[in-house]
Amino acid sequence: MSTPKSHEQNANTPTEAGQSGLAFWYLQYWPAILVGVLLSMAIMGMGSPQIPAFLIWLPPFVALVLLLIAIVSAPRAKKPQETPWEKREREAAERLQSTVAPQESAQTPVAAEAAAPVEAVAEAAPAAEMVAGDVDVLVLWGSETGTAQGLAEMTENRLKEAGKTARAVSMAQVKLEQLPGFNKVLILTSTWGDGEPPSNGIDLWEACQKKTVDMSKTGFSVLALGDTAYPEFCKCGKDFDGFLEKMGAKRIYPRVDCDLNYEANYEKWFTGVQQALG
Repeated sequence: MSTPKSHEQNANTPTEAGQSGLAFWYLQYWPAILVGVLLSMAIMGMGSPQIPAFLIWLPPFVALVLLLIAIVSAPRAKKPQETPWEKREREAAERLQSTVAPQESAQTPVAAEAAAPVEAVAEAAPAAEMVAGDVDVLVLWGSETGTAQGLAEMTENRLKEAGKTARAVSMAQVKLEQLPGFNKVLILTSTWGDGEPPSNGIDLWEACQKKTVDMSKTGFSVLALGDTAYPEFCKCGKDFDGFLEKMGAKRIYPRVDCDLNYEANYEKWFTGVQQALG
């Protein structure tokens, strides 16, 4: 088997659009502009001594103004403008960090060293057990690099803002037998390697291949993250989508497959899901 490569794009890639602009053009070429202006001034002065003094000093004055504009504008041009999408992702990450940081700071060094691995804690107390029946929507994420997780956290927050009770949970924290207890299940997952699920979704997918559950009372929708450069584009999302349909779950909105530039497709999917949820 080939070395696994992520089909999942890293979130929050900074834009470089703000680093090219008129101000940077000025900063890069202002010495040449100044030399050109001074040469023009010298030629004008030698060729036409009758030219008024203010016209002779006008070119260097203009060059000085352009240089000042470049110096003032450069800091603004260097700083990329945050798009509404990037703002949502940043706020979701900050909210996630704010919930994790207090728990980490509360541990003493001894307790931190003795703490069980995250996966072991998840197995002992699956998140789905704690929220089954208490949420309108379970948002399951399978992620290797963090993008699907970030989108799931964003989905949870946006649904809460719309008045829904939602919970974003790792696939590693859920047992297949628990899924029928939820009224609505949203799955956001990347694909890894040769079409395999990400590491936190392997156990759940293996259970799906071995067991059957009655999900006729559950509505679902899938957002699949992938990369069209790979032959098994979005296979993990397609697999989960097909399994849920086979188990009798009702698709509330069609699966959406996302390439590396996933923002527009995510918005399309979320809008459709939100309308279906009512």
